[in-house]
Amino acid sequence: MTMLSPRYSVFVFFMCGLAFLIPVAAPAQSLPLTYSSNVSCITSNFNGTAISSGSFIWFNSVFKAQGVSGNSAVQLALSNASISFTNGDGTPYNIAVPDSVITLNPSVTQASISFNGADWVATTPPAQKLAGNIFLDGVSFQPPEKISGVQNALWCGVFSSDTAGVSVNWQWAAAVYTSFSTDNSSIGVKQVDDNKASAYQNSDHAGTPENFTDFVIGGARGGGGSNYTGSYSGTGNSGQMQNRGGGGGSTTT
Repeated sequence: MTMLSPRYSVFVFFMCGLAFLIPVAAPAQSLPLTYSSNVSCITSNFNGTAISSGSFIWFNSVFKAQGVSGNSAVQLALSNASISFTNGDGTPYNIAVPDSVITLNPSVTQASISFNGADWVATTPPAQKLAGNIFLDGVSFQPPEKISGVQNALWCGVFSSDTAGVSVNWQWAAAVYTSFSTDNSSIGVKQVDDNKASAYQNSDHAGTPENFTDFVIGGARGGGGSNYTGSYSGTGNSGQMQNRGGGGGSTTT
């Protein structure tokens, strides 16, 4: 079974008996803010724990922004995002990720987040007033078969901002849950690492689905226990956001 994202075309090629997926950005993308980067991608592997059919994979990502003064509000967005991987049996998957819009507002002291049925919408203090990462985006996926042997899982998306010159360093992770919700508004996502700026006064990572932590197990990029997000990938960079399509962007492995 293959889930295809409308946001990317997926080119599949085979080498040495293995299938490789290359997402190709659709020619017409909806970018919510004025200044944008090129497509930024991060590749990372799953661990060796097999994921049972019927479990849920919680894909989540975090970021830190550069070029933000901290004196005025700045909006950032991730759009047209897609996660692709090939199962060990050769089945390719491509998962559409909801858009997210985040306002870094120096006048607020508490982070907030909601899901409006289509997009993640969040407001947080700027990085200068926070300790740690900020939740960027996330999506859950319930595989129809056992997942194992996943190498080179790829998360791609386009960053945009209402302020030129801003750039984003970002990472993604994935954890497995025996029970979860397909309603993103009921997950209880922790918006920031900083427990003083979060509604959840704990040491959990940004992106933790607080309403489902009792159900985490090992698999994907997590080991279970208190690792509610999974371990982070390498760091990708958006490049400075310039006129539409004029930013840098990167692919990180």
